[in-house]
Amino acid sequence: MIVRAARPADVDRLLELMTGLARFEGYFDDFAVTRDSVLAGGFGDAPIFKAFVAEVEGTVIGMAVTYVVPWTYTLRPRLVLKELFINEGHRDAGAGRALFAAVAEHARHLGAGEIAWTVTNGNSKAEAFYRSVGGKPDVKWQNWTSGAGGYEDKC
Repeated sequence: MIVRAARPADVDRLLELMTGLARFEGYFDDFAVTRDSVLAGGFGDAPIFKAFVAEVEGTVIGMAVTYVVPWTYTLRPRLVLKELFINEGHRDAGAGRALFAAVAEHARHLGAGEIAWTVTNGNSKAEAFYRSVGGKPDVKWQNWTSGAGGYEDKC
């Protein structure tokens, strides 16, 4: 297995994996990501995310997508692991751990004070995985959201 930074040639496969994650986590009906948005967001003139891929025998089988919050209360960036997803047939073979290691190295390179991520409620396998790489639930903060457009009527 090889883990490397994603390249523009990986865009179609990244989109497939992102779509798979949207189905797995139950937000596929709201999924608006396109090939062009992945290409622009990850590989354009001003990329907003960095992705890593796990590859076996020339086939991308998993991805990790990150973005940076450049300024936090620690005066150090925070690296957000937005997505970590492995194809079903390749889970439990070390790809998740290898991708997380690449994300951790990226965080060190950035001088990030922390890596943050969310886990879908009830995903005990993900919780166990993240504990195994040193993660723990953040009991100090709750995630809140205002659904698509729901804030517009309130502000």
